[in-house]
Amino acid sequence: MNLRKYLPSDFGLLNSWVTTAELLFQFAGTAWTYPLDEKQVQKYQATFPDRQFYMGIDDENNAFAFGEIIVGDINSPRLGRLLIGDSASRGKGLGHSFVNLLIDECRQRIETDVIYLYVFPDNSSAIRCYEKAGFTFVPDKSVTFKYDDVDQIALLMEYRVLDKVK
Repeated sequence: MNLRKYLPSDFGLLNSWVTTAELLFQFAGTAWTYPLDEKQVQKYQATFPDRQFYMGIDDENNAFAFGEIIVGDINSPRLGRLLIGDSASRGKGLGHSFVNLLIDECRQRIETDVIYLYVFPDNSSAIRCYEKAGFTFVPDKSVTFKYDDVDQIALLMEYRVLDKVK
């Protein structure tokens, strides 16, 4: 497995993975709205040129995941917009592999002692994946989003790079 940078030609695949408004909110927060379209992604990339989208690529050279490395923002570097594409591929360890690839990319690109990410507390499968990769919750740190007129709290997790270096 490996990473490659997201290409505009990947949009069709990404869009096919985003099957509901709830799924889009869960992995992208309020940055994008359903239905997702190329203009939203392009506008986001133009607004945040230092942030990089990645595709997870399996051993047969097929894309299976989408994610982002966020820099230049509060709690950065940060992994964001993490999605294992096809719902049939979820729960098979691909998320753990993808997160580890993104951690390695972060460590190569950015000199940092810590990498962050946010997760919604009801996303138990993602939490298990992130904990397995070495992330832990940061006490009393969260961000609140308004979704369908309801406050949704995302919890901050961190990966301590120095703790993982042997």
